[in-house]
Amino acid sequence: MQNQLGQLKDEKLYMEVYQRRENLRFFGIKEAATAQEDTKEALVEFLKTELGIEAADDIEFQRIHQIGKRSSSDGKPRHIIARFLRYPDREMIMSNARKLKGKSFGISANLPKEIMEHRKRKMQQYKKAKVDGKQAFFSRAEPDKLFIGGVQV
Repeated sequence: MQNQLGQLKDEKLYMEVYQRRENLRFFGIKEAATAQEDTKEALVEFLKTELGIEAADDIEFQRIHQIGKRSSSDGKPRHIIARFLRYPDREMIMSNARKLKGKSFGISANLPKEIMEHRKRKMQQYKKAKVDGKQAFFSRAEPDKLFIGGVQV
């Protein structure tokens, strides 16, 4: 029974990942000064200035929203979740995310908290493999699974 329960939990988690596949999470983007200012405008401006995507106005989103409550105490901007209408647009932005290296901005896949915790536990192995020159990656279909040199760790 415990084995079946574990399998069902994994299936549910992977279905949630699949449901979020068109989403990206953006962080470090300065929030609008007022609530009336548009999150979409801020995101499009970020894509133009920081990623150099001139055609950012042509990207269509199903939905864009910010996560959490607005906080004036810590001054830390809230994360933005963007759901893209077209998957190739999402992939194009992810391929340009390397331009943000060394900056205070970031882009990541919108993964469930449980998956992120699994990845954090395996991140030391991932980094060591990269330093050693080995091919290391997390699976797209099962994003909590780490592969180093083509073998699941």
